[in-house]
Amino acid sequence: MAEESSRFRNLSGIQLRIWRSLLFLIPSLGIVYILSLYNIASISFFPEQYFAVFLALILTIVFMGVPASRSGQRVHQNKVPWYDLILASLGLFVGLYVAILYPQILTSFGIVSLERLAISVTAIILILEALRRCFGWILTTIVLAVISYGYAAPYFPGPLEGQSIPFDQLVNYLYLDTNSLFSMLSIAATIALGFIFFGQILIHFKGGDMFQDIATSLLGRFRGGSAKVSVIGSSFVGSLTGGPVSNVLLTGNVTIPLMQRTGYSKSESGAIESVASTGGVILPPVMGVAAFLMAENLGVSYAEVAIAAIVPAVLYYVSFFAQVDLTAAKRGLSGIPKAGIPKLRNVLKTAWILVPIFSVLIILLFVYRYPPANSAVYTAVFALLIFLLQRQGRKKYFKKIKDIFIDTGKTSVDIGIVLSAAGLIVGIVGVTGLGFNLTQTLSQLGEYGLFILLIASAIVAIILGMGMPAIAAYSMVAVLIAPSLIELGVNPIAAHMFVFYFSILSSFTPPIAVACFTASTIAKEDPLKISWDALKYGSVAFVIPFIFVYSPSLLLGSESGQGLLSTGATIFTTVLGSILIAVSVVGYLFHHLSISERLIGALMALLLFTPLYETVLVTQIINLLGIILSCAFLLYKWSQSQKRRIPISAGN
Repeated sequence: MAEESSRFRNLSGIQLRIWRSLLFLIPSLGIVYILSLYNIASISFFPEQYFAVFLALILTIVFMGVPASRSGQRVHQNKVPWYDLILASLGLFVGLYVAILYPQILTSFGIVSLERLAISVTAIILILEALRRCFGWILTTIVLAVISYGYAAPYFPGPLEGQSIPFDQLVNYLYLDTNSLFSMLSIAATIALGFIFFGQILIHFKGGDMFQDIATSLLGRFRGGSAKVSVIGSSFVGSLTGGPVSNVLLTGNVTIPLMQRTGYSKSESGAIESVASTGGVILPPVMGVAAFLMAENLGVSYAEVAIAAIVPAVLYYVSFFAQVDLTAAKRGLSGIPKAGIPKLRNVLKTAWILVPIFSVLIILLFVYRYPPANSAVYTAVFALLIFLLQRQGRKKYFKKIKDIFIDTGKTSVDIGIVLSAAGLIVGIVGVTGLGFNLTQTLSQLGEYGLFILLIASAIVAIILGMGMPAIAAYSMVAVLIAPSLIELGVNPIAAHMFVFYFSILSSFTPPIAVACFTASTIAKEDPLKISWDALKYGSVAFVIPFIFVYSPSLLLGSESGQGLLSTGATIFTTVLGSILIAVSVVGYLFHHLSISERLIGALMALLLFTPLYETVLVTQIINLLGIILSCAFLLYKWSQSQKRRIPISAGN
């Protein structure tokens, strides 16, 4: 919903004022809750009461602002129809019911009165309809199927057989229990809201443009400069937006036409932007909202998750950047014309403010270990003060703040709705025993070897992630797949990172590659053609998760048992292997490579990817052999390229 403003009604008059006020209220209440400002007035309440108010607001906003269908959008473009006013009122009611009566609900949870049954059923139906309006039928159908399974679980065969739960108890549990809907909604109302607020501040005060300008001034003049700007700029902006689709829309309108003007095809430009935008979700220090959910699931600090993501993100972008560079060299593509490259000195006159802003965020998250939501809000307040001191930032300052609050509300609605639905899935998985049954079944598959289980898990994660936002995709695979990997002895962070990677890679994996479909509207190219090119540019991303499962030292955790020297050697070999994968895919290293040379490069990459264990001599020998052969291969191809240049020089 937040991706495309045209999906909203163009309300006017009192309805517009009410709708915008509700949007403004979401971050306002969120900041008060996150910073515990209510203590000033000596007010106390249960966290679930705030989450219920948050739910009431997002449901009301959806039914007021998003039409039921495209035809409804045309007919009821300027006003809220009577039936949506009823739905909006019901959404407000079911949320406020819990907010007001939660103390009584808590003391009599097991008693399901007719009133509570009606409230719970109504709330679940409203959440499903809001999900359909915001994200379409695919995700809604999946959630509806899972809920239906919750009632019919005893009738399923084999590992899908679940506990028998009366209908009234089931819906009461799904809506009111803290292990169901509210468990995920709490993420949307705190951590997600805080970082959305921070991201909107940077976007409205041109922080995204600053990242792009820095990348352009540093890399624009080199071969393939336009694509390199997309790789670097989109990665940082994607970390702020938290989703590949929104990032493609935000940066792709600039980078895709620029790449096309400098020699990249329509499909290549769309593919490069899609892969770069997807990578932003896995790039520390901010990453996407799913990373904060991962920290919650693992029971660790966000700092541990962000640190674990550093090396995999480096591998992702080293290989991707190498492919972009080698493709430009292979085809003789030049950089951006000098007239289109801003001077770094001029860029830094305004972009320097990003340094103290991100320094504050990093210090709060990693040094003082503040909760992520608090860190985001404190940094956001600091950023607002910094921008106020800037002459350029003071222009229409208070109007920008109002727009920031409203846009934060819009994006929070998206996250809130999808996490509410994810909470229903989590509730079903827990109450029926489905999670335990699936873990046992997948663990049996693991008897044929961990690699077989990893392959199956990767395929399932990609399929479940297709057409879904990153947060929804990870929410499902985290409860359905990750436990089975942990059961087989995989490092918990590695297990969650594994399924997280594959769930977001679905954004550029055919046939439902949502990032590529979005890029196709800008590139004016067939989305499937873009997605096939994206698979080529993002090829190493499908290898990285397997590498860190077998070499958990890449996640920089002390529990890996590897020493500093061994960890450093593993990082070196995997980075070198990632570059060789890029060489093999592109078929170029100083000059064009034959098919046999490309295969040799890929085989050497596999040698370098072999897990290195300090106590296993054979792994050390394989890694050393890979390093020697790779260096010899690189030197040989370089010497060949030098010999080819000699006759040209002599002729001149």
